[in-house]
Amino acid sequence: MLKDTVIEIIADQLEADKDEITGDTNFMEDLDADSLDIFQVLSEIEDELDIVIETDENVQTVDQLVAHIEKAQN
Repeated sequence: MLKDTVIEIIADQLEADKDEITGDTNFMEDLDADSLDIFQVLSEIEDELDIVIETDENVQTVDQLVAHIEKAQN
């Protein structure tokens, strides 16, 4: 499932506990991620899923990121 893959990558890149990451998890508020962290997460997702993600979206939560990726895949 896409969401599970995204959560796995986020947990790995941000050294967070994947069991504590939900759809409502906010990158900056909950995971203390800065713009560079988010860029690294997006790069890893692009590599893993072989897609290109436009990074000008205002993506703040895991669910928003998943929805954005699904839109990019179509």
